[in-house]
Amino acid sequence: MNRRDALKATTVVLGGALMASSGILAACARTEHKGAAANGVVTRDDQDLLADIADTIYPTTASSPGAKAAGVGPVMTLLLNDCYEPPDQQRAIRGLADFRAACSKRHGATFSSLPRAQREQFLREVDAEATKAGDKHYFHLVRDLTNTAYFSSEVGMTKALRYDRIPGKWIGCMPLEPGQPAWG
Repeated sequence: MNRRDALKATTVVLGGALMASSGILAACARTEHKGAAANGVVTRDDQDLLADIADTIYPTTASSPGAKAAGVGPVMTLLLNDCYEPPDQQRAIRGLADFRAACSKRHGATFSSLPRAQREQFLREVDAEATKAGDKHYFHLVRDLTNTAYFSSEVGMTKALRYDRIPGKWIGCMPLEPGQPAWG
């Protein structure tokens, strides 16, 4: 190797090191949101309430386990802490506090202590309020978290939906029989 080739090789190596340290690779670094999981956005009580809400939306049936059996509480917490922006996180946390207060005011008890029929009725009332209030209502976010956590779980994907690991040919209009789950 002559001096010119050595100088070229050294320039390439040093140039690559400078570019990597100058911030080009900094875009790949994970940034933490203020209030993320380490700072405790979602408390254990919030996680339990989220799991109770999800289990009321997707209860255990004869054909599929419910949301609690799928372990959606920690997944919902993870999604909320790691995948949502701080304003949405705070909207959900404030919404859960409002949810607790409304449940206590209307029923004089915590949501988890209510019988299933009362929990379902209360969720219908909250959903009606959310529909009237629009997209900025916290319940839309909670419902989306519930759907994502449940249907991305093994239980939700394989028991609640009709899971086809290796799909066959595409059929545009597939008839469903009564009671048959949707395709996942």
